Amino acid sequence: MLSKTRTDIASRVANSGSIKELSTRYIAQVNAIAASKAHSNPYRSHRLFHSSPKPPVTDQHFSFQSNILLQDDYVISLQSQKVAGVASSTAKVINAAGTPSLAPAVNMAAVLNAAASARNAETEKAALKEIVPLLEKRPNDVGLILTIAHLYIITNNYAAATHLLESFYKRLEQSGSASDLDVRFAPGLVASLVSLYAQQGRPGAAKSELAKAAEYWRKPHKSKTEAPSKALMVAAGTALLDTHNPENVKVAGDIFKSLYDQDKEDRAAIAGLVAAYSITDPSSIPDDLLSYLPEASRLIADVDAAALEKAGVPVGKLSTTDIAAEARKRSVAPTKAINSRTKRLRKARMPKEYVEGKKMDPERWLPMRDRSYYRPKGRKGKKKMEGLTQGGVVAEEKGSTPLQEKKVKPDQGKGKKKGKGGKW
Repeated sequence: MLSKTRTDIASRVANSGSIKELSTRYIAQVNAIAASKAHSNPYRSHRLFHSSPKPPVTDQHFSFQSNILLQDDYVISLQSQKVAGVASSTAKVINAAGTPSLAPAVNMAAVLNAAASARNAETEKAALKEIVPLLEKRPNDVGLILTIAHLYIITNNYAAATHLLESFYKRLEQSGSASDLDVRFAPGLVASLVSLYAQQGRPGAAKSELAKAAEYWRKPHKSKTEAPSKALMVAAGTALLDTHNPENVKVAGDIFKSLYDQDKEDRAAIAGLVAAYSITDPSSIPDDLLSYLPEASRLIADVDAAALEKAGVPVGKLSTTDIAAEARKRSVAPTKAINSRTKRLRKARMPKEYVEGKKMDPERWLPMRDRSYYRPKGRKGKKKMEGLTQGGVVAEEKGSTPLQEKKVKPDQGKGKKKGKGGKW
């Protein structure tokens, strides 16, 4: 998207009716660029693009025209390796507008700022490494978040893209600001998250997201912005009908009723209203609405009932015992496959004297003193280990009693001679 210039800008500017006196010359210059294959030389394209005359003060471009021209200016500058200049100028646009914003010019500047920050990365993963840190500075930048989500989708990382959008929406909901909530429930952003849910096979989350958006735009909210998209309300009503929940079906009926009041000929609103009333209160369906529905004979005109009846209903051959045996096999098979796998240890993890087929000691990583089979050598160590009772009862020695004491003879010390010593 960012690697090629748009050569049809001049025709769009001319068809809009603005700056008629300059459109012919501008078309000639762009055609000259395309004819001479100047896009192969980005520096020449940059010079020719900026050599076009500027409109007078009294006849300026419309906003959508100026946005397209500014976008092409940035793209050509990126191709000309003017990365720092594009990053600086787009950052000024983003900071001046504030985030979050749904303005096309601001979000376009955010996308091109991300492209400049990527610095012509060759792969999507390399671009993500350069762009993701920008979220710390601009966590609510819509253009930046959508760019990162798009890169995640290209790399088949749908979970990361979904988490990114969910966290962004949660921040907007917690802020409570009217402008932030309008951005949160913008139809394009809601559709982005619903598409990711559909890609991941999460219909329940998609229906919940659509229901929240429909509830926000139906009920009074802080901002005076009305529901911006009829398609959003139709999708939300259809999703609520699919839940088969009486409360959700009633809400879907209210959505289709409001759409029908706005346009009596809206076929989607009529079909949704009839479907909702047929579940909640079939007798309340007006006759004028039933006239819009196709007849049953027309719907089954290409169905051969006799052929279907003759074909019958296919009957399976599996009995209940076969089904139970099959289920048992499926439950046992994975465990066998898991147990049959043997773990291969690296050489660094093997002991020095390892013999193949020999069972290794599971306590080989513990110090010798902490192993269960450790027995210290020597008499002292044995006595020391026996004495470590940790507060337990001391084992009695064999052949001894607690009250047994060593008998000492009274005349045992009388026969000894007194030793000679000095006077002092």
